Amino acid sequence: MTKKTRKEFFDYNEYRDRGMGYKWDTAFALGELQEGIKESTKESRRDLERLPQQEIGYIEYCLERSIKHNKILEVQLNSLDQLGRVKEPIWGNFRGFMDLDVLMIGDQYIDYADVRHIKIHDFRKWSETESETLPSPFEKDEYSETNQLDQERINESYEEFFNDQEWIE
Repeated sequence: MTKKTRKEFFDYNEYRDRGMGYKWDTAFALGELQEGIKESTKESRRDLERLPQQEIGYIEYCLERSIKHNKILEVQLNSLDQLGRVKEPIWGNFRGFMDLDVLMIGDQYIDYADVRHIKIHDFRKWSETESETLPSPFEKDEYSETNQLDQERINESYEEFFNDQEWIE
């Protein structure tokens, strides 16, 4: 059985070591500083394209499709950030109106007049081939050609689904 002895550190050539407590504290702070510098550099280099202002009819069409078909929207706003640059687009599903002129997209509230450009993302499975997929109902050409009968059928199924008065608990 070996006897454990207390470790003692002696100064060597008049050099006094800082100790591990100080070394780890400064290393952690430097890591955070470098991470902050990288994020700041990335933010300062951001330059997004300002997309054209869309018609109100098409914006309303996209909002309707998002709430009825649970599609994800990408919304660019008219407002700019404090440096006069285009803000990052807002992603999420349209969840409804909070007031007459306030939209709820994802978890964010957006002024309806602040919507500049809206895009529906139709995510499809990678395994679907071109021959198996139906044409996308979310393209602009389809918007102008939607007939009244199709719209009535969509509205009926929407009303049946959301207004059946059955609650799942």
